[in-house]
Formats: sequence, C-alpha cells, structure tokens
Amino acid sequence: MQKKMIFFDIDGTLVNDQKNIPESTKLAIKELKNNGHEIAIATGRNLFMAQNIIDELEISHYVVCNGAAGYLHNEQVYENPLDQAQLEKLIQVADLNNHDMIYETPETLRRRNEEADVSITTAMKSVGYGVPKYDRDFYLHNSLVQCLLFYREDEKQFYESGQFSKFRFVRWHDSGVDVLPHDGSKANTVIRVALENGFNIEDTIAFGDGLNDLEMIEKVGTGVAMGNALESVKLRADKVTKSCNEDGIYIALKELGLI
Repeated sequence: MQKKMIFFDIDGTLVNDQKNIPESTKLAIKELKNNGHEIAIATGRNLFMAQNIIDELEISHYVVCNGAAGYLHNEQVYENPLDQAQLEKLIQVADLNNHDMIYETPETLRRRNEEADVSITTAMKSVGYGVPKYDRDFYLHNSLVQCLLFYREDEKQFYESGQFSKFRFVRWHDSGVDVLPHDGSKANTVIRVALENGFNIEDTIAFGDGLNDLEMIEKVGTGVAMGNALESVKLRADKVTKSCNEDGIYIALKELGLI
C-alpha cells in the first residue's frame, strides 16, 4: 500500500458538535499509524488551542493558524507573519468601529480590548474556549501570524473592500473572521510540510468542513469534505463522507482502503 500523509481539520472534522473526538476517529487514527501512514493536523486554531487534540492523538506534525505556521516532528519549519504596517492600520479601523480583536502568535493568544463584548465571547465559546487574557500592546512586542477580528458579515465593507491588500479575511463564525497574510492558507503550508516530509502531492489527503479548508481540499491529492461541510466545500471535494457526528472520518478512510 502506498503510504499517505493525511491532514485533518479540527473543528467540525476531528471533533464533533460536543467538541469531543469520536471513538471511531481515535480508532481510525490508530489504524492509520499502524499501517504506516503519517498523520497531521491542519487547523485555524493556534498551537495553544490545538495542543489538547495533538496530545490526545499523539500527533507530531501540525499546521496551525490557517497555515501561518507549520511544524514537522514537533519542530517549527515555517512561519508567515502579518505585515506590521497594515496590522497597525487594521487596529485603527477596528478601534474606530468598536470591533474586538485577538492577537495570535503560533503559541499565544491575547485580546486587545479590556472589556470583551458578546461577539467575542460567543465566537470563542463556539470552539470550546474562553476569551484570552488582555494585553493591549502585545502586538508591539511579538510577531503576529494571525488575528481574530469580530464583526458581522454586513460590516465587512470596513475591511474587505481592498483596503488591506496584504491580508486575507476568512469567516469562521457569524461574528468572527480570521485575518491572514494575503499569501497564507492551510493549502500552501500543508503542501510545504508534506513535501518536506518526503510525500508527493498525489499522496496527500485532507479532511475539512469550512471555508478555510476549501483551498486545501482542492490542492491535495484527495480532498474529503465532511457531511456537515459547507456546500461550497463539498462541491470542490473529491469525496464527501458522513458528518463529524456520524463517524465520517472512519467511514471515509475505510472506503479509501487506508484502514
């Protein structure tokens, strides 16, 4: 059997609606390892937020912050920081419109505003986390690879109308958006990590469900959309499986002949 490198998104993919890893998924990951395949995480979370999943599944390769940082054998091999000048402009616009922001390095999160409003609280709760500690000037002393910005879809004209040519904006919640480097994506870093690990693109597989998974699912050798994925993701996938609540990962890997 040709060995594969298989990348898994976390939210809506590895974890179900209760934020737990299904037993069938744990079994599938164990069988993949026993069969000699390489397992990796590819998530929008930073390393701090992904660490519990990485530890539970004993995974040593991971792409975090939507591709802004990549790790191979638990060592960081890639980082793509946000442009500092545009970041300062972004902060000014966010402050002007009273939009909360979270700063991210690969391993740390800090919030900009001392008082966290309901939008940031609700969005962070949806991924199983509370609001990070407050440190308004964190960005002045740390290189950021991603920001979380909290605004509604009907407010996107403040940011997504060409004002920030060096950033990409990817929505992950009704009130939450990831701010990434314009050339950053899970896809690019997944391919980089796979190639560095000795795998050809045709021997890569990725599972996901959200907009930040779409490009990755298109670019890998085999892209698998979860049954709970957005329709736009399903349309671009090579395969659609059952949902994260219905043993979707185990079923797909069985059908692909990998376990």
